[in-house]
Amino acid sequence: MTLLSGTSSIETERLRLRRITAGDLDFYTRIQADPDVARYIATGKPRSAQESRDWLAAILDSYASSGLGQLAVERKSDGVLIGRCGLSDAVVEADPAPGTVRKGWFFRAQAPAGLELEQVPELGYTFDKQYWGQGYASEAAGCIFDYARSTLKLGKVMSVIDADNHASLGVARKFGVEFTEQVELSGHAFDRYDWPMI
Repeated sequence: MTLLSGTSSIETERLRLRRITAGDLDFYTRIQADPDVARYIATGKPRSAQESRDWLAAILDSYASSGLGQLAVERKSDGVLIGRCGLSDAVVEADPAPGTVRKGWFFRAQAPAGLELEQVPELGYTFDKQYWGQGYASEAAGCIFDYARSTLKLGKVMSVIDADNHASLGVARKFGVEFTEQVELSGHAFDRYDWPMI
């Protein structure tokens, strides 16, 4: 689970990470509709208001079914919501056909029935563009990475990053991620990087 039962939030020097709630919908609808933000997430296209509602419902369902999900990221100094970061209940094909790109899904519930799957929580982060370049993504990702490794004791965590998203890759590389393969999630090609969990 992204947060242990009974834990309402985790904090860094500047940030508080907490479960996303229905009250956060307007913020996420706005940033996910921004082409600059949406360019590197999921399908690479801005999300409609309905798609953001569906995304929020999937996050809340994931909290209930697996305990995993993105967390809201707030600045501690003023409580302003600035983005999201956390572990998604991602799954990938356990045994793809030779010569094919491994397929995956950001939420287990999106995967087709009957397919043998491997759960690999995905550490992802997305921020409102007015807060880019201030170190918030690195601070939040580092917090989630430390929590996943030391508190949750997860054996495997990946990030899937668009090959053109150099800023996101720069964040992940600070923590020693290693490229493993190209994967297809939501019909979009991503590079998979595994985090050093030991």
